Amino acid sequence: MFILTPSTVVNARALRRCTATGVMRRAGTLVFPRKLMLSPTFWRLMLDSSLVRHALILAPIPIAMLLMPEFAEIGLAVAPVLLLAALIVEGNVLPVTARPGEDDHVDRGLDMLSQRGRAILTRIAAGRGMMKGRLVLVVEQSDMARLRPLTFVSVQDAETRAVLDLTPEERAMLREGLFDRGFDEGALLRINLVQKKPLRSVALEASSISAHARLAGMARRTLSARG
Repeated sequence: MFILTPSTVVNARALRRCTATGVMRRAGTLVFPRKLMLSPTFWRLMLDSSLVRHALILAPIPIAMLLMPEFAEIGLAVAPVLLLAALIVEGNVLPVTARPGEDDHVDRGLDMLSQRGRAILTRIAAGRGMMKGRLVLVVEQSDMARLRPLTFVSVQDAETRAVLDLTPEERAMLREGLFDRGFDEGALLRINLVQKKPLRSVALEASSISAHARLAGMARRTLSARG
């Protein structure tokens, strides 16, 4: 899971261009983690580009042609076969379809995402002392079915669509509370592929936060200030 905030990405300005349509759907927008090549997310993000994937698959062919020119014709003939095989592996030729009885699983998964999302947004809003306004948790996934799930998560202001710069504690809430073994990123990816809907959102009105949650948020702010 890649939590998008101005503090966790290299090109924070790109967040302003992709909040409404999503990172993966916004043509020409790439959001990179701050650690770049030291981050596993960077390499997973690169694999999401068909250009990069196909270049890696075909890279041995020109190298072999330079070393053994007599096999140039064979290399040119093999290239289309490799690309076709890549499409099959990626799941673009064989789409993911719903299995019998899977509708109930889909509904339960989306309900779980909504409940967990609202709980996290409640803690974030209460911790910030928000009395009005609306927060939106946006969860977007790559549609690559055969690779490790690539999940972008952000918390946005519903009115301005600005991505909140979450604190380390708030980011920990997302990492610990959004997915677990009972409902992980892979389970959400399965749902998104079946419904062909890679972008999910959960909204919370600050005015709906209970007094108990506000007191808990106030206590966390006090402890954080003392620390």
